[in-house]
Amino acid sequence: MKDSLRRRKFEAAIGKRMLFLAARVMHRVPLGAALAIGRGLGWLAPRLTPHHFRRVRRDIELAFGDEMSPREITRIARRFYQRIGESLVEFLRLPYLSAEEIHRGATVKGIEYLEAALKKGKGAILLTAHIGNWEMLAAVTGLTPYKFTAIIRPQADNALNLLFNRIREAHGLKVAPLSDVRTCLRVLRRNECLGIVGDVNANNPGAFVQFLGRPAATYTGVAHLAMTTGAEILPIFDERLPDHRHHVRIDPPIPLVHTGDAARDLLVNTMRTQYVLQQEIRRRPHDWFWLLNRWKTRPETVAAPERIPMEHRDLTPEEAREALAPLIAPSSSSHER
Repeated sequence: MKDSLRRRKFEAAIGKRMLFLAARVMHRVPLGAALAIGRGLGWLAPRLTPHHFRRVRRDIELAFGDEMSPREITRIARRFYQRIGESLVEFLRLPYLSAEEIHRGATVKGIEYLEAALKKGKGAILLTAHIGNWEMLAAVTGLTPYKFTAIIRPQADNALNLLFNRIREAHGLKVAPLSDVRTCLRVLRRNECLGIVGDVNANNPGAFVQFLGRPAATYTGVAHLAMTTGAEILPIFDERLPDHRHHVRIDPPIPLVHTGDAARDLLVNTMRTQYVLQQEIRRRPHDWFWLLNRWKTRPETVAAPERIPMEHRDLTPEEAREALAPLIAPSSSSHER
């Protein structure tokens, strides 16, 4: 145990030094060369930290083992590391790019869904996952005419927090910590946009819902905000194109249920948000951040589990399928009433 702890501390210290060094020099390297360096880092990382690679491969196997061969699982795991390397160097270069350069490197589709949501005067919740380059997504949205605030989970290391937030705020994006509920409400009351990454493990979960085939501890704040404020939840994703430009896609609002049973509605609406995220991951699993440790918090380890809604315990398979039916075969993008 002590050896493992020392190893993790050593890896973190080395990684932090390399990150700060790269942040100082990466903008001086042409984009093509920078991306090649990122892929090289992605080739090196699993070889330097094989225990992390084994966990990544295990989670991919648990999610897709019935659909993929062992060789395909390994290929996706290695490709994931290369994509993360590319995203990292792009992120570090962001403060040195002009707004025009960012616009040239990205396309945006579905802005009409955002405009329609804002016309209702209740703000908009833009829900994404750690897929593609989510930091590039934040930069692109921060340069639109609409006011965006991104909700972030602070890093344990204060120096990394300062570095990451300096980069995020370089092009007009505002950030707020995950725990700042008042800021979330103020943003929506001002009819602005609230960006939330919704695929993180919840240390204090509001619910357990199925995520890529396993119960996952999930925050229910996104669904709760939408249910209490009337703001629509719009899925938004970044995808890297073959020419290394980025495509930002805004999808129609997620249909929510409002039956009057607040607890059940909260569970069903949280299930729907997570279903949308996992379907995007299923479409391109190499682009998701498999190092998230999404299933870290387990149902059997939480305090007072009887108080926490759990999809696999509280709903039958038929009820769960019925709850997700509008997303599996959507007939309308409007909210159910």
